[in-house]
This record gives sequence, structure tokens and C-alpha cells, in this order.
Amino acid sequence: MVAVKREVQGVLLILVGGAIARIVISGAYINYVKPSMKPYLYVSAAILLALGVLALYDAVRAPRTNVARVGAGAGHDHDDGHGHGSMGVAWLLLLPVAAVFLVAPGPLGAYTATREASSVSQPKAGELMPPLPPGDPVPVPLDSYATRAVWDDGRTLEGRTVELIGFVAPSPEGDGWQLTRLALACCAADTVPVKVQPVGDVPDLPANTWVAVTGRYQPGGGTQSATAVPWVEVDRIVPIQPPAEPYL
Repeated sequence: MVAVKREVQGVLLILVGGAIARIVISGAYINYVKPSMKPYLYVSAAILLALGVLALYDAVRAPRTNVARVGAGAGHDHDDGHGHGSMGVAWLLLLPVAAVFLVAPGPLGAYTATREASSVSQPKAGELMPPLPPGDPVPVPLDSYATRAVWDDGRTLEGRTVELIGFVAPSPEGDGWQLTRLALACCAADTVPVKVQPVGDVPDLPANTWVAVTGRYQPGGGTQSATAVPWVEVDRIVPIQPPAEPYL
């Protein structure tokens, strides 16, 4: 175990607190947690910054040498040669924190999605799917479309033109791609993918390209299963900018 000096603890706490404050102020925090976590992140950043400042203040006030010892050990060198190496390792702990502070990673995407099966939430027992609002095409969140297609057999989707937004993730079978969004319960560590299979005239697109797909429900891909991947018959596919909130 490496004993970390107070000044290193203080700098580390300030860097972590500053990194949290930076990603909240810049809005990058939504790449990692739900938007509702914003006030808690502000509080966490403030606490860490305060603790870091206190640790540095304590280190400055602490005496550098123990001058109270008189006679005992006078003229004796107590340095056993191990302190400097340990402190060098301790300072290396600052590097990953500094990297996050300078360059915040982006949201999860196709790499994560292709390594997990689709996860379509099942409605509660007795819960009915409400009809879609009037007007075609009607924007439908990808998870709502998947739930309607898989657990309601597409009844509320029949005869309607929908617009779905997601990113391109290569199909696990290596044939084409799937329209995908990542849903999270709390933070990016617990994301699960929701996938819809475009069928028809589907162009080849690079992974992680965000697109708006206009089309109609087509039976296929399975029903009554949380891992089903429902189909949508494509009318039009338009590349778009990533949405402000990347997760469902």
C-alpha cells in the first residue's frame, strides 16, 4: 500500500472535483449519467473541492521537519530510501484524473451495443399501449416503438408512418446494421441496447452514424421476448447530428 502525502491527497481531490464540475458545466455529464443527476454532481464537486483545499491548507501548516526531537537520533539519517519511490507512484495516480479533466470521453455507442442483446422492456401486467398521436410521420422513441412491436404485436403501429432516431450499430450476424439506442437506469455502466432492424432499401452507413428513419411497422424479428429485434420498413433514412441527450 502506498502512503499518500497530504499535498498529493489535496491535489487529487481538487482535480477530481474540478473534473466533475467541468463535465457538469459543459453538459458532458449526460454522456455518463441521467440528466436528473446534475444537482448531485454539483454537490459532489463542491465537497471534493472543499476537502482538497482543506488538505492542502493542512499540508502547508504542518511542519516540514520535526525539530522537537533533541539529541535522540541527532546526526542520524532516517531516510531509508523508500519514500521517494512511493511518492512517485502516488503522483502517477493524478495522470488518469488529469486526462479526464482535459479530455472528457464521449458517450457509449456501437461498440457497446454490438456486444449485448437487445433489451425491450415489458409493460406492467394489464397496462395497455396508448394510441399514437395524430399526424404522419409521428416521432416515436425507439424504446416505445420496440415495446409496441414486441409486446403489443404492433397493434398501435399498424397503418401508421413513424420517425425513429438512433445510431447505426453493425448487426451481430454481420449482415447490415440495426437502428440502436442505449437506455440507462442510472449511469453509463448499466446501459442496455434497444434495437430495431430496418428492412427494405437500406444504405450502408458507418457505425455510430446518427440517423432519422421514416417508415412503417412490419411484422418480423420476434414478439413476446425481451431480446426480440422488431422490424421497420424503410421509406427514408436521413443522417442527423447526435441528439443533445444520447441515451433513452
